[in-house]
Amino acid sequence: MKKLNLIESILIVIGLIMFGVGSKVQSVNTALPWLQYAGLGLVFVTGLGDAIYRVVTKHSFLK
Repeated sequence: MKKLNLIESILIVIGLIMFGVGSKVQSVNTALPWLQYAGLGLVFVTGLGDAIYRVVTKHSFLK
């Protein structure tokens, strides 16, 4: 479980970095306008996957 949490945390950080770079760096925003949306999508899918996993396996969110 701890390894899964570490992987999820890394994916969320990568997604947030992608969003930040895609929205704040003008040259990246011009060349890759989809990067910020891909970052948000990665964060959303990772969080949704974690929530579904915890509901199905009945693990508490508060642990």
